[in-house]
Amino acid sequence: MKNVNMSFLLSVALFFNMTGCSKNDGSAALPVDEEFSGILLYDSGEHTYKLDLSSKVRSIYFDRNTYSLNGWDVSWDASIRLESEIVAGEFDDIKFKLINTADNSVVKEFVYDSPNGEDRQISGLLSPDKSLILIQPDFEHGIVIIDTEGQVKHHLPKVNNTKLTLGDEVIWSSNNSILFTFEEFILRSDPPYTSITTVKELNYSDWGNIHTSADGSKISLRIDKHIYLMNADGTDLVQVTESDREEREAVFSPDGRYLLVAADYYPSTFHPGRWDLNIIPADGSKYKVGKSRGNGVLEIRRSDSKNVETASNQMLWR
Repeated sequence: MKNVNMSFLLSVALFFNMTGCSKNDGSAALPVDEEFSGILLYDSGEHTYKLDLSSKVRSIYFDRNTYSLNGWDVSWDASIRLESEIVAGEFDDIKFKLINTADNSVVKEFVYDSPNGEDRQISGLLSPDKSLILIQPDFEHGIVIIDTEGQVKHHLPKVNNTKLTLGDEVIWSSNNSILFTFEEFILRSDPPYTSITTVKELNYSDWGNIHTSADGSKISLRIDKHIYLMNADGTDLVQVTESDREEREAVFSPDGRYLLVAADYYPSTFHPGRWDLNIIPADGSKYKVGKSRGNGVLEIRRSDSKNVETASNQMLWR
């Protein structure tokens, strides 16, 4: 059994529950457009858009300052948006804002004074219960969890005496658990974050872009050029996309039944690149996405355009 320890770890557990992702013959049909619910949120060019899946109407989601904004996130219930931005003239301060999406009013804002210095590019992810903010690892710190007052509540700097660093990913899962990548592993830590478990060992040269369903039961990830799906315990890893190019990532619908796929992906040097928005069922079957899409794939188009919607940097389904 592999032991994976943080610098202050109290105990380590390894768990594997033998539950399975459903598989079928690929004939599962997407519902008609009118049956999709929720909104898609995504960056494209200089704007961040909201597309209502019922009406296919696209609008500006919020006005962003491309100079100062580091990143944004939205709660699973779509009620609160988290924005993080640099503070002019400061090199170790980050301003976080919690915004009511109903009227764009600021619910709370605070300045996070990074203890590591020179961390002005960091951004945050809002926990499922909206009480905590998760900060990605970089060269100076590991995983940091702060509250909505800016106080550090948890710090996970190392695994097996090796620092978590830039390139390692961390995301929220259900019940405020976190999933994160380290070397060839996907790891999990549950509150109070004093122990970790191995979810999956991935012996691939190129993988990442992990996402979890809102209920925490499934994980999507990219392996090489395509999207894979597995259960939360790491079982039943299956490839669910194929294409003539590559896919960047796939995020879950709020009910976990579908995946919003970053299809026909074109990487870029200084930002994450751009991609087309496709939807497939999260049923464990393989679907051909992109320009030569197969059955069961929906290309996202807004009501006033025949073109497939493109995104860059970030996309969410809420």
